[in-house]
Amino acid sequence: MNDEVYKLVYSMITILITSGCFGYINYNILEKLNVVVDRPNKETDKKQKIMIFTGINISLYWVLTTVLNYEITLSIMLILLFDVIGTILIIAPLIKLIDFLINKIRRTSGQSYTENRNTRDYIFNTNKIQTLFVFDFDNNLITCGYLDYQQSGDNNYFDLALMPLDHPENQYSFEYIVEEVSKHENSRTLVDFEKQIKIYIFRD
Repeated sequence: MNDEVYKLVYSMITILITSGCFGYINYNILEKLNVVVDRPNKETDKKQKIMIFTGINISLYWVLTTVLNYEITLSIMLILLFDVIGTILIIAPLIKLIDFLINKIRRTSGQSYTENRNTRDYIFNTNKIQTLFVFDFDNNLITCGYLDYQQSGDNNYFDLALMPLDHPENQYSFEYIVEEVSKHENSRTLVDFEKQIKIYIFRD
């Protein structure tokens, strides 16, 4: 490869890395693992995290190409490998360790445990079978069923996909559901003040 072509390829790869494309891979993996969670409608949170991961990728790329004198192709492959495997095995546990230490410090100072996830994701993100009963604030049953899918809380939009129950909806009164919830340790109640609904959740 002559010098002109090498410089062109080097410049294109450098632009690709410094533009944040590789940093987004780290962010996307960590988001899927629920290691990093951004507040709804806070795009700056996401950009800041991607900038940090981009900086890590730039540093790694510089070390591989300048210090270790690796070929560009090999360097890119190693960075991509790091972005996938390294993010899962190194970055994710490191972030969890930092969160653990922060929460330990908070507990010793009398503060509550912090949870990064949205309330809906915190409740619904489980592999257990969940039966939902949705009431309005006047205690009227809106719908009920087995949870099939729920929209994640990151875009502040809330919808649910439910599978029908074995029994008709009209047999479930508000008083009956509240009484049953109190009997089950794994039950949860989600109150959405914006949508003015209450969701009673039974977990099997």
